[in-house]
Amino acid sequence: MNFRSLIYYLGWFNIPLIGLSVLTIFFSYYSGHETSINSYYIVLLISSFFLFLSRILNKNLKLRKFDLLIVIFLGWLIYPIIIAIPFYISAYKVDLFQAYYESFSGFAGYGFSIFTNPEFINEPLLLWRSGSQWIGGFYFLFTITSVLSTKDFNFVPSNYISNSINSLNFETKFTENFLNLFYCYLLFSLFILMILNFSNFNLFEKINLMMTAVSSGGFFIKQKLFIFSQLDKFIIAICFLFSSLNIFMLYEIFKFSKKYNFNEDIAIIIFSFSLSFVTLLVFSQFDNFYNILLFVSTSISTSGIRLDTSTRVPYVFVLLVLTFVGGSIFSTGGGFKLLRVMFFVKKFLIEVTKLLSPSIILKKTIFGSVNTIKNSDYYTISLIFISYSLVLIIGCILLSFENLSFEDTFKVVFLTLNNTLPTNYLGNSFTFEDLTYISHFFLLIMMFLSKVYFISVVVLIKKAFWN
Repeated sequence: MNFRSLIYYLGWFNIPLIGLSVLTIFFSYYSGHETSINSYYIVLLISSFFLFLSRILNKNLKLRKFDLLIVIFLGWLIYPIIIAIPFYISAYKVDLFQAYYESFSGFAGYGFSIFTNPEFINEPLLLWRSGSQWIGGFYFLFTITSVLSTKDFNFVPSNYISNSINSLNFETKFTENFLNLFYCYLLFSLFILMILNFSNFNLFEKINLMMTAVSSGGFFIKQKLFIFSQLDKFIIAICFLFSSLNIFMLYEIFKFSKKYNFNEDIAIIIFSFSLSFVTLLVFSQFDNFYNILLFVSTSISTSGIRLDTSTRVPYVFVLLVLTFVGGSIFSTGGGFKLLRVMFFVKKFLIEVTKLLSPSIILKKTIFGSVNTIKNSDYYTISLIFISYSLVLIIGCILLSFENLSFEDTFKVVFLTLNNTLPTNYLGNSFTFEDLTYISHFFLLIMMFLSKVYFISVVVLIKKAFWN
């Protein structure tokens, strides 16, 4: 692995960190919370230094195919270290592991916090905490659009929603991909903030909620997201529903481009509203439409942000399934993704149809794609599902030693692999102190695997030992 290449390509992602540091520094002066402002200056200096190093290096640095996986893995491990600095230096007596856990949970969009009552945290640190999600969402989108969805890896089958061939040309297209994605991500963030402007939240709450919704994260500035009006519930639900859609949607609509077909996104919207109405018909005596839509949208976006619920949701099984289904493959959310689920559904229907009518000729397409489904895509998606199931079983075994019921143990592991905050789905309250550091270490590994895909780890290990 060429360290110059590593510094160059990872150095670019210090730009969002620099922006967040500057924003938090200005806000610290504005709000009068200057106690831990030095920690943001430290992050600013570190990020600026690495960005400077990346700019003085030759940009045409070649990388081998499998070196790109190493770059992705190191990014997920290194950036949370830098983000953890303000947590560790803060006045809240946070040790090194807790600081890294909080930063990684935010960067991965998981949202399980070490702080039981965020209301007692100073506002600049809350802004930093929410911003870590936003930066992590951008990094995740870049890894899947520029590496994992290319035809050389094909862990993300983007050719079924895109009309262009996504070949692995990482070095020559790096700057273009980075800037285009950043523009789309920023445009989408402003769009969500504009929608939130119609709600009754204050400006600070709107900005933090925007970062959470855009990144499909679980952090908020309060212990629970209190929503009092039905209109606000509908607005929040729409924001999280949008976060489950293709990040390039607004950009392509404004450009009148035909690069993507948005049948997958239309299917997600129709599916979410239809499921909400069906759930309302079944559980109308327990809940109303606005609450159900809010739970559905926060589940399919795999956010799981903690909502203000006084009783246990009776349709929790439906919500758990939604966290597995997830949203668009080019969204910031986790889960198995709807497109992959539809692959299995399509395969099942094809086989059943062949049994009933062997002579029939079937069109093997999905979501109106111009590309026919290949057997190699079935194999890849099957391997991803098998690896997902394997990690789920191992995770349940490892967490079974904790003082949790079997149901809650399964839910915590299942939701962590889907990158969803588990609080809304458990029978009892669940905090950081309920698990030992060893179990939290296992959760960190599962957060990591939910973002890079376990199959990519297997590919890298195979390359290292069986070259």
